[in-house]
Amino acid sequence: MRTLPGPLGRPSVRPLLEVALLHGLLGWLYVAAVAATRPDAMAVPIASVLPMRRDTFGACCFAVSGLAAFALQAGEQAFRRRPVRRGAVDAALRTVVGYALLVWAYLCVNSLTHPGTTARQLTHFATVPTEGTAAVGCFAASAVALYLLRSRGARRAAAGTDG
Repeated sequence: MRTLPGPLGRPSVRPLLEVALLHGLLGWLYVAAVAATRPDAMAVPIASVLPMRRDTFGACCFAVSGLAAFALQAGEQAFRRRPVRRGAVDAALRTVVGYALLVWAYLCVNSLTHPGTTARQLTHFATVPTEGTAAVGCFAASAVALYLLRSRGARRAAAGTDG
């Protein structure tokens, strides 16, 4: 069995990142479902033992999941017999494609379930962007990241350097 060099080579790091990715995403999806159906409950603490607002919990879960997805994808390059140069850049682009589309889909559902919030601020952390602006930005960011990712792959394939 091959082990990864660096921190991902430790037996407990990869499983920890996988748990963070999955459970962070599930925590965010729970908060997204609550936001789409009961937006007035977002400022309510997630539980009495965890006195954190639901929306704060969702934002933290999303960030943890996204960072774990990036770390796992960047670390996968070490599994290859022949190292490739694309590692972190492609991992970042793939993470932006997926996670920006998740936010966009959430905001689309939100705009259908309570359209009055489209002009409101996206989070309680900052007054900008609005939900509508964030939806457009996430859709565009995902499209640009996918274009860059596919362009990089096409250039490598044409040069015969894709590993």
